[in-house]
Amino acid sequence: MEQFGFIIALLVIGILLQRVDAPADFSKSLNFFVIYVSLPATVLLQVPKTHLDLSALGVIMIPWILLPIMVYLVMVITRKEPPQVRAALLLVIPLGNTSFVGIPIVKTLLGPDAIGYVLMYDQFGTFLMLSLYGSVIISRYESGTVHKRLILKKLLVFPPFIVLIGALLFGEMPAKAIPYLEILSATLVPVALISVGYSLRLGGAVDYRMFSKALALKLLVMPLIAFGILHAMNVEPLALKTAVLESGMPSMITAGALAIASGFAPELSAALVGYGIMVSLVTLPLIAHWL
Repeated sequence: MEQFGFIIALLVIGILLQRVDAPADFSKSLNFFVIYVSLPATVLLQVPKTHLDLSALGVIMIPWILLPIMVYLVMVITRKEPPQVRAALLLVIPLGNTSFVGIPIVKTLLGPDAIGYVLMYDQFGTFLMLSLYGSVIISRYESGTVHKRLILKKLLVFPPFIVLIGALLFGEMPAKAIPYLEILSATLVPVALISVGYSLRLGGAVDYRMFSKALALKLLVMPLIAFGILHAMNVEPLALKTAVLESGMPSMITAGALAIASGFAPELSAALVGYGIMVSLVTLPLIAHWL
């Protein structure tokens, strides 16, 4: 409970920092540090410890199996809604906050041995979806065209993904490098969660009927479907628990920001990200206890 209290405290620190005269690019700077320093160091430490067996394959596959299911369910619940609402939910429901929120929460609920699976789910699942699927949704609903070259560029220059491939190919780092990587990796949780808290935006005129459906789909239906699929695949317990919790993470802040920037139901998108994080602090421990 102390660790979970620490997570909440870091989020609160980030929220309180909204009230000070912070630099205009404060949140971007924090995210830049996490993406280019903290996350790659964590990848180099944790991924070589995880073997690419059937369980790891299940963790990698499950976000992609869930994607068409969630797209279909979004299409169903938005059949009478404007295209911009549909576009917003197509972005913020399949794409979860599986690194900035996922890593500290899974580490707290399941322990450090689960982090390798978290990184596989995040990098081979959520990140690739953001780069490929997310770009397609934005292009389709914003301009009606898909920019394939831009999507490929985003994929090839993302540092944690490049480091992930290197870690899988070359294995563990030299023993002398590990203490320094551990120092850099230790910055991920506090910096990421403060950034999340600082980026939280609550309130606004929200369609709470649609909001409730979307939030239930994101935080409850997705992890339940993931559990059923992974249980049928006979995935080992730690991998199963990690993937189920990752499937139940709140909406990715970046996905919400992209939806808002593109004019896709901004109030609804912001509410799903902001309130989703708050509600997930209740649903994720309950799911972990049930598992």
